Amino acid sequence: MTISDELLNAYLDNELSDEDRARILAAIAADEALRQRACALWQIKQMVRGAYPLSREEKRAMPPSSRSLWRQALAASLMFCWGALAGWFAHGQREAEEPLVAQIEALRKEGGRALVHLVSDEPARVEKALALVERLAHERDRQGRPFRIEFIANGPGLRILLASASPFAERIMALAHHDNVRLLACREAMNRLRARGVEVTLLPGVEEAVSAESELALRLTQGWRYLQS
Repeated sequence: MTISDELLNAYLDNELSDEDRARILAAIAADEALRQRACALWQIKQMVRGAYPLSREEKRAMPPSSRSLWRQALAASLMFCWGALAGWFAHGQREAEEPLVAQIEALRKEGGRALVHLVSDEPARVEKALALVERLAHERDRQGRPFRIEFIANGPGLRILLASASPFAERIMALAHHDNVRLLACREAMNRLRARGVEVTLLPGVEEAVSAESELALRLTQGWRYLQS
């Protein structure tokens, strides 16, 4: 049975009928490869959703049946993904405890590719993310090639990439001059700001990604190391 990523996304977002949801759940239970794909998509969604938590008003607006169905779908996904998630979160915890030198060495062993994801505009977290990208921009892999770095921002973090609002404009534009660094803004986050009447103009050198979720999905499946701030 072939299950597309589109259908898996619909299942994880609780957008399917009871019949279709049961069919997908049965397929996930029977297919290890499909289970791994579902886990990977679920993890990516949780990373991105962390930047857009539902407000109390939005939660109250959801019908009780929808909240219940979502909890059931989430519980089912958690059941299948627990082993993978435990390894992922343990990896993240170890990573947070590693000194920067150890992180760089790990990246070097993995091919020197890192995706730095900023979901906050808190000064301390922005400073940490920018300092990391600045340092990685000058590092090289085992073959002497420059690391490849992508820095993507969404949620409140998008603000530091805006020409009209960024208190870090000089550092952002300096990073844009590195050939091995790409600066990306989530288009979905930009559209949310525009819908609220905010003028959105990106700093020079910053590109648009279709969404943070799609960029994460692409790079993680390609083996890039994920670093969130």
